Amino acid sequence: MIQAVPMSSCRTYVLMDSWCPSASVLQKCTERGFHVISGLKTNKTNRIFYPQGIRQSLKDFASYISKTDTDLVAIGSSDYRVYRNEGKLNVVENAALLLCWKDGEGFDPKHMKAFLSTDVSLSNVEILSYYSKRWAIETYFRTAKVQLAMDRYQVRSIQAIDRYLTLLLFAALCCAYRSHGSLIDGIHGFHLQKKHDMIEYIFNQAQRGASLEQIKTRLRVA
Repeated sequence: MIQAVPMSSCRTYVLMDSWCPSASVLQKCTERGFHVISGLKTNKTNRIFYPQGIRQSLKDFASYISKTDTDLVAIGSSDYRVYRNEGKLNVVENAALLLCWKDGEGFDPKHMKAFLSTDVSLSNVEILSYYSKRWAIETYFRTAKVQLAMDRYQVRSIQAIDRYLTLLLFAALCCAYRSHGSLIDGIHGFHLQKKHDMIEYIFNQAQRGASLEQIKTRLRVA
């Protein structure tokens, strides 16, 4: 999938959840000239990094972090305490690693969230802000499956897949445009309009003297 992404003259970031950042995936992104911003599973015993050249697991190292070791970062309406380390991880030679806790909730390793960025020039705010965009992608795909039947089509050829995804994206764009940016509101609006149109059609047909059976036949529900 990464190989299929077109090259761009702009700096490109691949956003991943904590299941995805293997060494091979990160390497392929590097070969394509892409940066990665990813969540990391903090409960994995083999999630290793090297602060000051010393081999440590994230979970063990986190137990030594205190408030004075962190910076306060505001993302949206929430504040986080962030510890930053730049250097080697077991999946990449050089990256910015952020260990995060909600401000005021202490520094229990069980409550820690970890993120990496292969672009070490980004600030803590930029890394977390970019990563937060991933949730909108997740909700879009769920909406596409549930509301736009994305998970109910089976096509195999590359051309068929491209055509189907183009139609799907166009339908989503029309829905979002209708509601000035909200895909969900646009879909609900189209569903509501469809019901109104159906009621008006049945009413008009009845006014013109069509029988119930004729209306059912025309609506293909006979």
